[in-house]
Amino acid sequence: MSNRFNAAARNSSPALQIFDATSGSVRLAREYPRHDSYYTQEELELLQLNREEARHDLFRRSFLLTSERYLKSELAEIVPRDPLACFKSV
Repeated sequence: MSNRFNAAARNSSPALQIFDATSGSVRLAREYPRHDSYYTQEELELLQLNREEARHDLFRRSFLLTSERYLKSELAEIVPRDPLACFKSV
């Protein structure tokens, strides 16, 4: 799977996006947080919860995608059939 990367600086804050090259869907979007002092403590906690939920969603989607590819046998060339094959000498 090949990817495209888009890196930029928005309002003096770096941002990164990783796209799947074939489908064009966004695989990862990361924008570093600004340190704005006008957020209340409650708003900061809500932002933190949203970030944590997005991280969990990313890992869940990654797990499901890998499982789907494994079940479709698309990972056969990556994962050896014999789990101990990498430890055997040639």
